[in-house]
Amino acid sequence: MTDDKLIDYRNSFNTASKNLDNIMEQVNNPYLWYRFTILRNMMVSCNEQFEKMQFHGGNRPSYAGNYQYLMYLFELTDGTQREYYSYLVNYTEIRQIAIQNLWKRMTLLVTLIVAGIILIALFFSLSSSRWVTRPINSIVSNIQKIKMGEYDLRQVKDSGPEFAVLGEAFDDMASSISSNIQSIETNARLRQQLLEIENENLRINEQLIASELTVLQDQMNPHFLFNTLSMISQIASIENAHQAAELIDITTNLLRYSLDKSNRMSTLHEEIECVRNYFHIQRLRFGDRITFELHDDENIPNTMLPGMLLQPLIENAVLHGVGGMVKGALVTVSITRKNEFLFLSVEDNGRGISAEKLEELLNDDSYPSKDSNSRIHIGIINAKKRLEILFGRSARFHVESTEDVGTLITISIICFETETGAGGGFV
Repeated sequence: MTDDKLIDYRNSFNTASKNLDNIMEQVNNPYLWYRFTILRNMMVSCNEQFEKMQFHGGNRPSYAGNYQYLMYLFELTDGTQREYYSYLVNYTEIRQIAIQNLWKRMTLLVTLIVAGIILIALFFSLSSSRWVTRPINSIVSNIQKIKMGEYDLRQVKDSGPEFAVLGEAFDDMASSISSNIQSIETNARLRQQLLEIENENLRINEQLIASELTVLQDQMNPHFLFNTLSMISQIASIENAHQAAELIDITTNLLRYSLDKSNRMSTLHEEIECVRNYFHIQRLRFGDRITFELHDDENIPNTMLPGMLLQPLIENAVLHGVGGMVKGALVTVSITRKNEFLFLSVEDNGRGISAEKLEELLNDDSYPSKDSNSRIHIGIINAKKRLEILFGRSARFHVESTEDVGTLITISIICFETETGAGGGFV
């Protein structure tokens, strides 16, 4: 034998030994376990004889005798293992048949138990169905009557306490529904009357708003005699007083715009032209004492806005802001657009407004009287009230002022662009 053959033999013996040990651990039958123990001893004897031959291989007669004895042990062991493994197969088949029989008996037993439970459940279900369905049918019948508008319900009788409570609840519900329907009908009549009263109040409020706008415009837009001014302009032109004629024409245009837009919407371009005319008049009046600046974005849309919105604010800045300054006075009007909003601002570097007075002006909803003290800053109050009446919450009116620094008024409204340039009436 070669060394490779010797290694193969020993590996095969170790594998066979392990397999036999696994079989003996799993066999529960004492008889089979005893048989496989004998087989294990025979395998050990074969292996011992084999190893003995490895150490006495030099004596050939002795080697031949040992080899014949080894082959005898091998044949005996081989026959024994075939016989014992057939015992194991038979034992396994017997166990399998026993397990199958046991499973069949258990399946039959479970089936009988389940069938018995089903029969008992059906018996109790049939016996209690009439006790349960009778009050349920009565309740369903009462529900149908409620759906048809009938509230005289049939009492639920011959039932348990739970169904009796449910029947009483249905009776109470029917009574409540009947009384609620009557209340709803009464409330509907009252609501209709209230709607009629509210519609009448809305009509009256629209008239009051129109009247209030008229009063606001009339208080800040005095009427002038345009014919007289036109005649004075012609006379000044004839007498070569061209600057005076130009001033009279500008004043006439300014006053005509003021009166034409007293109860109407205007456009941004018309409002800008009004600001330019007013600045021209004030420049001639104040000279170098006050600088007037107008900044407006190019291609700004001709959006709709209330007429004479900026002029009162500018006048307020001149009279109560920078009017008392000897030099360095500045009044600036800026008009810009951002997205769908139009921003208009009037700023001066005058004496400003105290925080207490500003809070009083912005929080006072009453209109000031015509005495000299209460007419201070009337432009701010008028502009704020007109924006609230015309635009509601979509418009913003913000005032920032610091004493001896100046005042900034910012108005933001939604752009309503127009192509014709003609202002419509107030709505």
